Amino acid sequence: MLGIVLAMLAGVPAPQDTTTLDAPVYANEAYGVSVPRPFDDWVFEPGVGPQTTTVIFHPRAAPLRAQLWAALILATFPSPVALRQVTDQREAATWRRLLGRTYALLAADAIAVDGLPAIRTLMSGAINRVALDVEEYTIARGSDLIILELRYPRGLPRDSIAVGYRRVIGGLRIRSAPAPQPVTPPALADSVAAAGVVPRSPWEAPVYDALVRYDDQEARADIAVRVELVNASRLPADSVAVWLWPAFTLDSARGVTANLGHRTHGSVSWVRLPGVVQPQEATSFTVFYHAVGGDRPLPAQLLGLTPAGAYFATGWLPSVQPVLDSAGQTVQQTRARIILRFDLPQEWRAVAQGRLTSDVASLGRRRMTWRTGDVTPALAAFALGPYRVWTRREHGVVVSVWLTPADSPSSPAIDSLAASIQAAWRFCGRVFGRLPIDEVNVAATDLPDVRGFAGLLLMGHLTARTPPSPDSTPEYPPLPVFGVLVRELARTWWGNSAAPAGAGSAWMLESFPAWAAIAAKGVFQGDTVRQRLVREAEATWHTLSPSRDAPLSLVAASETSADLLRSKGVAAIEAARRAAGEARFREALLLLAVEHRNSWITLDDILVALGPDAGAVLRPYLF
Repeated sequence: MLGIVLAMLAGVPAPQDTTTLDAPVYANEAYGVSVPRPFDDWVFEPGVGPQTTTVIFHPRAAPLRAQLWAALILATFPSPVALRQVTDQREAATWRRLLGRTYALLAADAIAVDGLPAIRTLMSGAINRVALDVEEYTIARGSDLIILELRYPRGLPRDSIAVGYRRVIGGLRIRSAPAPQPVTPPALADSVAAAGVVPRSPWEAPVYDALVRYDDQEARADIAVRVELVNASRLPADSVAVWLWPAFTLDSARGVTANLGHRTHGSVSWVRLPGVVQPQEATSFTVFYHAVGGDRPLPAQLLGLTPAGAYFATGWLPSVQPVLDSAGQTVQQTRARIILRFDLPQEWRAVAQGRLTSDVASLGRRRMTWRTGDVTPALAAFALGPYRVWTRREHGVVVSVWLTPADSPSSPAIDSLAASIQAAWRFCGRVFGRLPIDEVNVAATDLPDVRGFAGLLLMGHLTARTPPSPDSTPEYPPLPVFGVLVRELARTWWGNSAAPAGAGSAWMLESFPAWAAIAAKGVFQGDTVRQRLVREAEATWHTLSPSRDAPLSLVAASETSADLLRSKGVAAIEAARRAAGEARFREALLLLAVEHRNSWITLDDILVALGPDAGAVLRPYLF
């Protein structure tokens, strides 16, 4: 039976009879599924086959060969639907066959539709020489399968079609399975294994209140995070999935009055809450976990724990949603307000994002509190160590340079660094919009390069070399070049204030800050320098890329070098800038940064803002 249904799904959706239904909504009572038409001049053509029900809806007078149509496919399996198996089958047997050599997978996201687990797939290609994009939602309801397929011919304005398709997606109604019960941790774990994907969680976390206690003797960080939860689903729930970065070990979870049971599999733990939480109600619990370091930083240079200092440059806070989708792209989550509290040796200090609101030292320990301000960072980074601080204020921007005893730059070197940061900050503010941040913190760490976050730079040590003679002036390693500082400061806007999500998230995260560095050098050093840097980026792309036609929008950052994302990404942005014109391009960037402040930005947002001309030029780089 399973093979028969999969074989039926592998065919091209087509109506099984010629009946045309001119109605605002198509409803199938047997399946309990209804869907509205996107526009008033569209009609439904329903049909029933031996194993599936297929409904095509399209403009009344348009032929199907124009590829402007959508389809609803309903089927029943003999056992609970394995979403990943069905999606893989349709990709291999349907879309690769239909689209042939033009087939390109743009995204595959694990999401929820009407409260049910689903996979959203976005593809592009050509059918009978008609270029199109296809957006498909594969939804599981027990043993029932619902597929919604939406086609976007590229010869028509995508925006106008998308308006109607959004009406379809928003109006899709799927009757719930009988007698829904709150999901328990074992049941959720079993459903993940059965479906082959991690379903979207019903929870949102608007507030994190974290306490980090560091033991410099053992190079150990013990962390307690109180997470405020809101049940954003339509069903009650009594458990929550918690994702932790693999370097951390979960110790326990606690409610208001008692410890909470939990079950851990890999980096995901299922925690049973004290009681059932109804839809839109709130609760909270505290997660206790730790990490132990040593003389070397932990994997990927993102977390360093040593007796001399520590830095956290990764997503170390527990997440109640999967951070990445099945295509390795960033998933949109609630942007949380973050409070960071630190318990450190008395000689140490914490350097974090936001504002330092308290600093108290007593009984051999120091306690500090940092709070995020009006700009909510997508990633909460910080550094710990025996820091001293030097402050430089100029042009309304305060630069605080935090150094350890291992650092010994001269006052002119600190002045030079602060001046470069202030110039880079003013440039980004003019291009991407001023932010309510008036202080940039710079902390020396053991990182081999500079990493930028919201108003925070973590960089390698600035250490004086041994002078060749007592009378000579000490030599210092060169400060980070101006372009690197602009690139990393631009991540305050591109990656934190406006964080990328979905298809193209890796490209947006790396390419726009890299472009900002080239644009800044063009402003300060002339357009000739800018053109030379663009040519160098294009040459680097041609050297690094095994195939110049490989798309960038689908590639997860973990699978592609940052150099390739920056070089080809800069080439793509420059091509779009020339197509849109300088004035339209700058206006689009400013509007994108302002309108998506403290929110998420997607590839579609960028294509719409740049306009059809720039979008047409940009697409070959991405798809």
